[in-house]
Amino acid sequence: MTAARTALVTGGAGGIGAAIAQHLAADGYRVLVADVDLERAQQVADSVRHCGGQAWSHHLDVTNGQSRRSAVDFTVSELGGLDVLVNCAGVLRDARIRVLEPERFTALQRINLVGPLALTRLAIEPMTVAGRGAIINIASRAWLGTFGSTAYSASKGGLVGATRSLALELGPRGITVNCVAPGFINTEMTAAMPERILQRIRAAIPVGRGGTPADVAETVRYLAGAGYTTGQVLVVCGGRSIGVPMAGVV
Repeated sequence: MTAARTALVTGGAGGIGAAIAQHLAADGYRVLVADVDLERAQQVADSVRHCGGQAWSHHLDVTNGQSRRSAVDFTVSELGGLDVLVNCAGVLRDARIRVLEPERFTALQRINLVGPLALTRLAIEPMTVAGRGAIINIASRAWLGTFGSTAYSASKGGLVGATRSLALELGPRGITVNCVAPGFINTEMTAAMPERILQRIRAAIPVGRGGTPADVAETVRYLAGAGYTTGQVLVVCGGRSIGVPMAGVV
């Protein structure tokens, strides 16, 4: 009998993280929904179970070493192993460089870059024992550059570079490492933006709409089982990263 596959999803209480947990559970994964907001993580896990999937919740502060170890140990001991690690936890609290405090810059790197890399380090041993594994880092289209977002772009750009290097290092162990870089995604956070800003953003997206958490989750689902794809960055942005549509062109 084949053992059930397992997945640890950080930032699982957020819109994108919740969608990833739902998609992986629908594919038969036993999913640990890990987040600093345990109450919301429990709600996501309950929703997954309501839909027939298997899910657990766990408190996780990605900046805390003991918390990271606890989440990985729980996945291995209670869920039966660690096949997929999705580093989705992240924050966007940025500012233009002239008013960007060093403390804010450092905090962004700790959450968006150092945390995922530290979790990856912990995931290597159980994945090596199993002879397989998939690490999927949620970066952002911002790694290509976004006005007024130096710290965030730096953290996500660092994650992209680390992903490519880790793919080379961990490939011989049977572990793939890839990035998903979402563009504009419709979430609770973006819904609060002024309508005039939303219109400008949508106008710059060739497909004419913002993405959904499910769009990102579908890409993660592919990478979780794509054993011959590694070191890649899949940009889920509706074409925004390759250009801006020309006005009046149909």
